[in-house]
Amino acid sequence: MKKTLLLSTAIVAFAGMAVADVALTGRAEMGILGGSDEDNADFFTDIDVTFTMSGETDGGLSFGASVDLDEGGDGSAASDDNTDDGGATIFISGGFGKLTMGDTDGALDWALTDAGDNNNGGSLGDDETEHAGYLGAYLDGAYDGQIARYEYSFGDFGVAISAETDDSDDDGDDDGERDAGYAIGFKYDTDLGGVGLSLGIGYQYVAGGYTLEFGRFDDIAGDNNGDLETPALGDTGAIGVSISADFNNGLVAGLTYNNWDVDDDDGVEADIQHVGVGIGYTTGALTLHANYGVFELSDVADLDDGDGTIDGFGLSAAYDLGGGAVVHAGYGSSSYDFDDDLAAAVGVDDDGDGSTYTFGLGLSF
Repeated sequence: MKKTLLLSTAIVAFAGMAVADVALTGRAEMGILGGSDEDNADFFTDIDVTFTMSGETDGGLSFGASVDLDEGGDGSAASDDNTDDGGATIFISGGFGKLTMGDTDGALDWALTDAGDNNNGGSLGDDETEHAGYLGAYLDGAYDGQIARYEYSFGDFGVAISAETDDSDDDGDDDGERDAGYAIGFKYDTDLGGVGLSLGIGYQYVAGGYTLEFGRFDDIAGDNNGDLETPALGDTGAIGVSISADFNNGLVAGLTYNNWDVDDDDGVEADIQHVGVGIGYTTGALTLHANYGVFELSDVADLDDGDGTIDGFGLSAAYDLGGGAVVHAGYGSSSYDFDDDLAAAVGVDDDGDGSTYTFGLGLSF
């Protein structure tokens, strides 16, 4: 229910040029946050402003860009550093397909429906999608977060390829080359007996030496053990599939599965599997959502006893007051359980847990 403020509905550089639009949208949030990591509940406030620009050439090509000032307002903004996404996204599309660059999804994330995307009304602190068991970006962001994705759709089918490169001066190798990652994804949308099905499958590869974040794992493990250094992983290949069903009665449910093969080049090796399930239901002005996710780690760094699990669940409720005002409540719970050798190698206790919650008002403009 976002209202759009048109800064200019007809910006024409000179006669004969196509019309371009520039729009400004905003969101403000206020409420409280708390959880097992908080001694007391604290006030929560946030403001986000996004500029969106679009246009069309005389030949019918569409183009556009957007910048999120909340993400791009510091020294890493795209306007200051053209090798960092800085919350900016740029695209051009036509009969050839669509090319997008910047702060956008890789092809695997583009193809799959995350557990938290199944009719989720959201929360102020993203508690329901920040827990340690949640997987949403897959291997995106292994480097600077600036991604190039090409996509093409024909009928109910879609295909995309993407790449992300390491723009650091040194990737840690002696081959004189920088690390890179790439992905390919396919998706298919269809209607089966009145149920809308979205199917996705894809593959993503990232060169080693990057640090993988398991949601709030660092937070809960660090709380139990002080400062925690999550080890860098080796070269990783990830295969993912998803299915999401919209029953057209307010209920949406879905499942994702990912299998990651991590070798020992430039980092720790491991076998990682992830399963995520999500369900959401809307009735009138109320939207309820729940999701659960679990990582199963095995054969970590060839340890004899190198197995473990990292899991969590998230809940959200949103009540639409109309006019862009929504009451939000969110809760996320995280936990992990490691075998002795894995716990000692990472430097944490055998197990741990934690939680967060937020409650308040979201205002969209």
